[in-house]
Amino acid sequence: MNRRAWIDGVQHTLTPAALLGQGGEAEVYDLGDGRVLKWWKPADHPDYDGMPDAQAAARRRLAEHPAKLRALPGRLPSAVVAPCGFALASKRSTQIVGYLMPRVTGVPLHSFGEPRWRREHPVDGETVVGALLSLHAAIAALHAAGVVIGDCNDLNVLVDGRRVHLIDVDSYQFGGFTCPMFSERFVDPRLCSSQQLVPVHPHDVASDWFAFAVMAFRSLLGIGPWGGVHQPADPLDRCPPVLRALRRISVFAAGIVYPRAARPLAILPDELTDLFRAVFERDQRGEFPRSALERLRLRACSTCGDEHGRVRCPTCQTATQLPPAIVHGRLRWTTIGIADVEAAAYEVQGAARGRGHVWLDAGALWRMTRIGAERIGGVLSGQTRAWCGARLGVGFYRAGGYAVGFVFRPDRGVLDDRVALPRLRGQLVDAHATIGDDRAWLWLTTVDAGRLVTTCVVIDATAQVLATSTLADAPWISGIGGGCTAGPHLFVPTDEGLARIEIVQGVITQTRTFAETAAVVGPGDRLALSPGGIDAIRRRDAIRMQLT
Repeated sequence: MNRRAWIDGVQHTLTPAALLGQGGEAEVYDLGDGRVLKWWKPADHPDYDGMPDAQAAARRRLAEHPAKLRALPGRLPSAVVAPCGFALASKRSTQIVGYLMPRVTGVPLHSFGEPRWRREHPVDGETVVGALLSLHAAIAALHAAGVVIGDCNDLNVLVDGRRVHLIDVDSYQFGGFTCPMFSERFVDPRLCSSQQLVPVHPHDVASDWFAFAVMAFRSLLGIGPWGGVHQPADPLDRCPPVLRALRRISVFAAGIVYPRAARPLAILPDELTDLFRAVFERDQRGEFPRSALERLRLRACSTCGDEHGRVRCPTCQTATQLPPAIVHGRLRWTTIGIADVEAAAYEVQGAARGRGHVWLDAGALWRMTRIGAERIGGVLSGQTRAWCGARLGVGFYRAGGYAVGFVFRPDRGVLDDRVALPRLRGQLVDAHATIGDDRAWLWLTTVDAGRLVTTCVVIDATAQVLATSTLADAPWISGIGGGCTAGPHLFVPTDEGLARIEIVQGVITQTRTFAETAAVVGPGDRLALSPGGIDAIRRRDAIRMQLT
């Protein structure tokens, strides 16, 4: 579905191929001239079908945002990607349907807090600290200009080396313009009711600095302040995850099971951990002390390679030496070479980057055969994600408010795009797939109304959807990036050990936990099925596990 907009008196067709991304309120298109257009979704957009409140909000946005953007202070910090023009509904219309911005590059700051992404894209700690200092300077400069970000979150910050770009200025709060948006992971609980994590007071300067503290904490450690699992001695005292922020039960509190995928709290100096604890547990506010980050020196340990900001490496101080073969109850495991672990699937890339014999190019999916390149089927150029296993491949693309899923065979046949994917609302934050011989587990993470939600779709080789589940609070969700399949079962590494997931009466369900594996695997590890058991690539080595 093509959109149209008039820019500088010229009609522009906004094709799906030019779509750079979309969120709950807008779609962003590349204009091909160094600028992008943020096109506000109208009330009749497919994403708002059956949602009268969202439709009303869309009408208000189109009516109010143009005047708001014109009223932006003129001297914003250079890190802010400010509007540089408007788009009209038609040549003679005065209705503004979006605004123009310079095109910038960068990785969302959100990725820096994802252990799986950090493992696959190593970034040294000094670069992360440098980016956080740039963000600190930008927020301070906005406040000096009388602007409050409001919906301050790590998806609206793009990191380019040690520089940052702040996007989505149309939601900023200044003058008489408020910001009704918020992100559940970054909202200041001080502004919320005592019953639910929803603001009842407007954003302010202090709430921006609270959000900055959350972003800094998550970027440095790979976990949010309300992460981990609350398991107090008395089960009756357990706090539901959605209420922990309201009760100020942070990862520092007693009874918290800290996830092994995150970097240890002990890597930070006491000054910084005391500061974070004061913000998250005692409501200390005000401008985040810049000097605390400036004094942070993260360096790699010469022995284990882990980064830390201490005099002595906390990892080495707590490390234990184990023999190469260990038996725990019915579990036997042995150390193997990382190169000996064979990945079950890979993400399909463009022709110049692909490492497999299936690739994407020119709006199509291709395979290499003995006689040359063979076209598998057509896809949407620039908008398609696909993954390929030994016997099955899966993928999807998203455009015009709809998602199209497909399956294919790596060795022969054509693309089958009959997969009935659920409607995806909001911004797509992450996607990946776990693939077996006869089914694929497709994971789609979106942010909608400020909350991250992961949807799992299990698809068989004939393009039939076997099950679909939304997994907002599933305890094993943190390990899905490292899962592997064995027949109808999915195995996921968690802090409690390997979890077995399967479909029970159409519902994706955890049916067993192998507690004896808890000591050797965690949610940051990657699993792979092998003839001798299940292999796991860990932070520094790989092991092969067998249940005897």
